[in-house]
Amino acid sequence: MSFWQEIKKKLFKDTRKKQSAEISDLKTYLTEIFGIKPGNMKYYERAFIHRSAQVKDDEGNDVNFERLEFLGDAVLGLIVAVFIFREAPNKQEGYLTKMRSKLVSRHQLNVLGKQLGLAKRLHPAGNPNLGEDINGNLIEALIGALYLDKGFDFTADFIFKNFIEKNINLEKLERSIASYKSQILEWAQKTKNKISFNTFEEEESEEDLTLFISVVRLNEDVISKGRGTSKKRAEENAARRAYISLHREIENTIL
Repeated sequence: MSFWQEIKKKLFKDTRKKQSAEISDLKTYLTEIFGIKPGNMKYYERAFIHRSAQVKDDEGNDVNFERLEFLGDAVLGLIVAVFIFREAPNKQEGYLTKMRSKLVSRHQLNVLGKQLGLAKRLHPAGNPNLGEDINGNLIEALIGALYLDKGFDFTADFIFKNFIEKNINLEKLERSIASYKSQILEWAQKTKNKISFNTFEEEESEEDLTLFISVVRLNEDVISKGRGTSKKRAEENAARRAYISLHREIENTIL
């Protein structure tokens, strides 16, 4: 049984005719939206399988996009680093690191993934509780699949044309904030204040959706709270609210 047949058997119990049509539909999508002519469709099919599908290969290993996401994250980071290094020849390491973080931030990738409608291709379909990060995760998985299928040079060209050239303005990005948590922690360190995050899982969250709450304290006083589908997102949401209340002090100190 082929890779795609195994997926369809576990997910949809579908006919061969529909199976062939869905593969063709994904191939058409990749070609029309991204200009990719896939060589090995196996990589791209896997890039859109969520772990909740519980697909296994012949050896009993999990089949989902997470390994490709890991690879795509590394490839994207390297290509973005090369871009910033080239575009900012007189900037030092601290600036380069900060700009790379902004370019590959979860928010940035989520926005792009949502614009491209990647989550609509996800298997299984119809899960409303995946959270915003699924959009960025699928971009990284797609990049991982592309790297395995086409190699580094093709993938670098793809990222430049589809993401960097179309969506990135370095001057505007310089003024943006990649992490509110980092900003308020940096301010606290410089001003000898104490910022702490108390993050925990919400006990009464919606069915099939795990939510976290983060409480931010300045010294001993609670100054903000935030919720999110992961600890990191809850802390960033809480930090953003804390930043709003402290923005004048922070801007006068570190911006």
